[in-house]
This record gives sequence, structure tokens and C-alpha cells, in this order.
Amino acid sequence: MQVLPRLSADSLTNDEPAEITNGYYYLTQGDIWTPHLHPPLASGLTALPLLALHLNTFPVSGDVIDRAHHFMFDWNLDKIFAITCWSRLVSWFFGLLIGLTLLGLTRKDPIVCAGSLFLWSLNPTMLGLSGVAKIEIIPVFFFLTAVLAYQKSLENSQHRWSIAGGVLAGMAVMSKLYCLTLIPIFVILEWAKSQKNKNSSKSSLFIRWIFGFAGFVTLIFLVYLPAFLSAQNPLTVLVNLPEKFTEDFVFAEHPYPVYLFERCTLQSHWYYLPIAFFLKEPLPFIFMLVFAVLLAALKKIKIPQWQWIPALFFLIAVLPTPNLGVRYLLPIYPFLFLIGSQSLVWFWNEGKQKKFFNWVLAGMLLWQVISVGLNFPHTISYFNELVPPNRKLQYLGDSNLDWGQDLMRLAETARERNWGKVKLAYLGGVDPKVYGLDWEPFQNEDLIQPRPGTVYAVNASFYQLGPVAFPSTFPIVESWLNKTKPTGKVADSWYYFEIPGPRLETQDKSWLPSVPFLQYRGYCAYPINSRE
Repeated sequence: MQVLPRLSADSLTNDEPAEITNGYYYLTQGDIWTPHLHPPLASGLTALPLLALHLNTFPVSGDVIDRAHHFMFDWNLDKIFAITCWSRLVSWFFGLLIGLTLLGLTRKDPIVCAGSLFLWSLNPTMLGLSGVAKIEIIPVFFFLTAVLAYQKSLENSQHRWSIAGGVLAGMAVMSKLYCLTLIPIFVILEWAKSQKNKNSSKSSLFIRWIFGFAGFVTLIFLVYLPAFLSAQNPLTVLVNLPEKFTEDFVFAEHPYPVYLFERCTLQSHWYYLPIAFFLKEPLPFIFMLVFAVLLAALKKIKIPQWQWIPALFFLIAVLPTPNLGVRYLLPIYPFLFLIGSQSLVWFWNEGKQKKFFNWVLAGMLLWQVISVGLNFPHTISYFNELVPPNRKLQYLGDSNLDWGQDLMRLAETARERNWGKVKLAYLGGVDPKVYGLDWEPFQNEDLIQPRPGTVYAVNASFYQLGPVAFPSTFPIVESWLNKTKPTGKVADSWYYFEIPGPRLETQDKSWLPSVPFLQYRGYCAYPINSRE
């Protein structure tokens, strides 16, 4: 219920057009080659409802971003609302499936069930990513169910669980390659079991892995079947997956603008994800996790190995990844909900003897409800109480704060305040005109001083990432924009400056790269700088 209003209220984020387009071309043409980095399953599932819309597809010169721009904003602009909502509904559905899986898993213990579902339903990261058509939520569901199926195969000798574990692991990997961490996780779980049971049969282990491998390979074949059927040379399909691995490693080594604590550099940090987690997650949730670990260390509670091993191993494995957001930790969240619920159980049980613990429990639950509720519907840009609301810009950027989700809200504000044409400083991939915003880039004269009767709007990513991602924007960022208090703010990602006085028309056409991504790719009809 929290996510559904955002399916239409949030504008398209920077990555959604490419993900949606990739999925539609995979389903309709078997195209697995144009997209980079990711296998096709999750994007294909995201685009599945769009088959009923009979959208236009044409060949296009350029890369995956160019194709997405034309597919979404040129060829099918009249259906953009339906494309956005129906593709996002798939993410919402898989987010719901994660909750239903937790329900089925814990239903025999009402307190654990209530605790894990509470943490799931009021987690801003889960809520935020369940409302965008990104391949983030889908692999989380497959990752979780693959671990559950494999654990079942360890507990009994029924081969159907081994096959199910292999199939689900294949679906996870075919959604996002970082789910290959499932293989070493399975090995660690297998070793942990052998340490408990020294008499475990090696033949049963071998058979279990054979069945699991068969399910894994069969699923991968089925995912690539549309490509085989459409390819002129099947060998190009066979080498596609190794190419994805190579692309992933190249991407991990490629410098990317990273924003952390008011500094933007091209260097990733191993400590970025832990910091992002501690700033982006509700403090009661963090307290419950830390307290559960302490209780386990003191042997007051016992956390099952299949819960903490996947969470710990995956965390360690993704620490070196590019610093693009806390979303990279998403596959471990269901396990964290289960672990955190153990704290709730302890407080509940202790509260039967001492009312103090009941009050602590009630306080934590109420705190999380208020914290998450007060940020609705801006769950993508949620930060906990360690970050003052007016200082989010100084802490983290990219998908942690500004993913382009507030463009529509900016356009609505422009209509409400009768702005007319707006001067825009914007780092993003979606043209604001899609949502009815009349805009133009900055000009040379705008750097000298703000012009009377003009409205300037700047998004957070432009301040944070612009000078490093596009060095030509540095003079704009360092101009009066950086020294003047904004008139107001739209959600958490847009700042606007309303300059009083009569508007003065100008013939100066020295357009600056204040919307560099759109301008450099030729999506706007403005020269970068007509004086050069």
C-alpha cells in the first residue's frame, strides 16, 4: 500500500528507461547483446506486461542509452504513463513476494513472523526499490528462495529441493551477476553441515550437487532460448555470458563519480556500503540487528547458519563494488529482517517479567513507524535521524538521494507557481519536457549574476556529481548558485531560486552545458556553447 501511489507519482529514474527497453527488446527480439552488464531475465520480467501495449520498436544507431531514449520518449511517448506503471508493478509484485515468503517461513512462530514482517514492510530501501522498474528487487526474491531451497536439500534427501535450489540460483544469476555469490554460500553451508554431521555421505552430496547443477544449467538455457531462436550465429549466444562477466569486472574497475561527505572523487571505498547502510536504514532496525548479534555472541539466542552466513558472505563480497548506493546490499535484507526479529522476540519474552522491556520494544516500533512514515512518499531519499533533513545533500548522492524521481514534482511545482520557462542545471537522463516542464539551459550571462524575473532550478546530483562527471559544469556549480540560499526545495532533490523583478529578454544564445547528459548526447536542440 505504501508503494502503489509512487508507481505513478515518481518520475522515471535515470536507469529505468534502459532497463525497461532492454527487457522489451529481449522479449520481442531475443536481444541479449545490446544491453551491457546484466543478464536478461529480470529486465525481461519487468517488461512482460508491456507486451499487451504493442509498443513500437525500430533499429537505432548508438548504444543502449540511445535506444532507450528513442524507445521511451520518441516512438512510444504517448504510452509513457502505462509503460512506467505496468513495468514498476512487476517490482512491486516481487517486493510483495518477498514479504509472503517471510510470512510462509515464519508463520509457525507468531512473534518472529510479526517482527520480520514489520521490518520488511517499514524498510525504506525495500519500499523505495519496490517502486521502480529496476532489476534490484527481482534478484532479491530469487536469492532468498534459492538459499531456502538449498537449506531444504541439506535437511532432507529429496532431490526436488536440489533441483529447485539450482533453478532458483540460476534465476538469481540470470537477473544479476552478483548472485553468483550463491555458489560459495552453498559451499559454506555444505561445509557447516558436514562439521555438525561427520558421518554425512559424500555420495549424497555429489548427487545433490548434480541435480542442482542440472537445474541451474537448464534454467540458463531457457533464459537464452529466445536469443538462440533469433540469432543467425548461435556461437554469439554461447559467448554472451562470459562477455557479461568481463563487462562486470571492467565496470567494477572503471572510475565512477563517488559522492561521500561533501567530496566527489573517482575512487570507490570499501567502507562506503557500511556507512551508507548506517545512514540510510532506520535507527531502530540497526539497533535490533546489533542487539541480535550481541545476544547471539552471549548465547542468549541462536541465529540459524542459513541466515547469517549468506548475509555476512555477500556483504564481504560486495564491499569492493562501485559506490553507487546502498541498493547493492539489497539481497541480504530479508536475512537481516529475520535476524533483527530475534531482538524483538527477546524483548517480548523479557517483557513478560519486566515491563521495562515492553516499553523499550514499543518505543522502537513506534520510532520506526514515525521515521519511515514522515518521509512518505520520498522513500528513495530517506535518511535516518543521524542526518538532518536539510543536510542530506552533504552526505550521500546518486541512488541514495537523487535518482531523478522528483522531476514530475518539479514540473507540478512550476505549474502551481506559474514559473513559465525555467533555467535548468540538471544531471540526469530523462528530459523534463516529458513531464511538461518548459526549460532551457544556462547561458553565459547567468553565471555573472541571476537575472531578474528568472527561475533557476538545480538538482542535487548536479551539485554533487556534476564537476567530476562533467568538468565543463564546474563554473556553474561554483557560481552564485553555491553561495545563494534557495527560495525553496522540491522533495529532497531539487532546489529552486526565484529571482524577483521584471523578466528581461535577451538575444544571447551562449548556451552552457548545464544539462550535460542530455546535451552531449544530442537529445536537446541546443549547442553546447555557440561562442566556441
